[in-house]
Amino acid sequence: MDVKTVQTRLNALMGTSRKELVPDGKVGSKTIGAIKDFQASVVRLRRPDGRVDPANRTINALNDPNSASVWQRMCIPPEAHPSTVASETTRDDRLTPAEKLLAKEAADIGDSGAFDEFRRELIDKSIPDMKKFLGTIGRAEDARKVIAAWSQLRKWGFSVSEARDVMKAISGMNGRQFGALDAIGAPASKFGRFLGTLGSKAGAAGHVITLIEVADKFEQGDYLYGTSELYKHFMGKAIPWAGMVEGLQSLVEAIAPGSVKNSKVFQVIRACDPIGLGASGVDSVTTLALGAIHLIKTGDLDMARFSRLVDRMKQGPTRIFAEMGEDLGDAAYEISKWRKDDWSYAVKCIPGFIASIF
Repeated sequence: MDVKTVQTRLNALMGTSRKELVPDGKVGSKTIGAIKDFQASVVRLRRPDGRVDPANRTINALNDPNSASVWQRMCIPPEAHPSTVASETTRDDRLTPAEKLLAKEAADIGDSGAFDEFRRELIDKSIPDMKKFLGTIGRAEDARKVIAAWSQLRKWGFSVSEARDVMKAISGMNGRQFGALDAIGAPASKFGRFLGTLGSKAGAAGHVITLIEVADKFEQGDYLYGTSELYKHFMGKAIPWAGMVEGLQSLVEAIAPGSVKNSKVFQVIRACDPIGLGASGVDSVTTLALGAIHLIKTGDLDMARFSRLVDRMKQGPTRIFAEMGEDLGDAAYEISKWRKDDWSYAVKCIPGFIASIF
């Protein structure tokens, strides 16, 4: 049954005590409110959800002519018309304080359906991490971030189940949830723009969940594990590497402001672009092979050939590795000149050097 048919059927059953819907085929707050009114009055659902799914009790009741007399007996005054259902939801004594805040914020942004979906998928199913997280919501600002993130995921084309899985992953971030919600709820952020490109792709939720888990690892200082997971997941995926890395950095800075700014970590990750590295790898192997042949034939190293390779690397995604190689070469030369006292001093400095990096 399509939306327009549902609206027409509701109009036929409601009688004169209720204001008829405009059968425009659009799922607006008035249509959802009328469905909830019908579900509560006729279907007797404890928690009306505003949905008319195939082969469920609501659609069966809509097709039953006897529903008209039942619904019309459950008369409501004009001021209690379903258009006010959103505000009434916030006064429902069955809702927790956090749920009332979520319902109000959803109504304020004109998306009451966002709260209905969120409640059905993440509250009614009693997900432990989500239940614990919702217990920390005590301000309207916090509730707004939750609803905005859910609403934005749905606008980007994430299905209800995909949005649910993403929100479940965020709820388990142990104190860093609101930073992640901020990044998702801001469509103009780098992370937001990246998510906008994922909504229509297969496995979108899995990509986002991986980024959330990697960002969580980065915030904890576990860069090696986070980077390996990133590479393992996105290798071979038809997703722009640079856009993904920018999105990840935006997410990390949202959950831990300042922790990775001016760091080489993301320079290295950008350089790990599978396509860029593949081309540079072929170039490097070929150059080394030709250099080896030249050495065998002449007995001399063709340093000019290797210098050109370094210059090419500096122009591409492997620039950071070329610079690191030069730095390591300079350091190796300096180390070769060290005396015994220099080594003793260096060993003493190692713990402080490692601490300065992480």
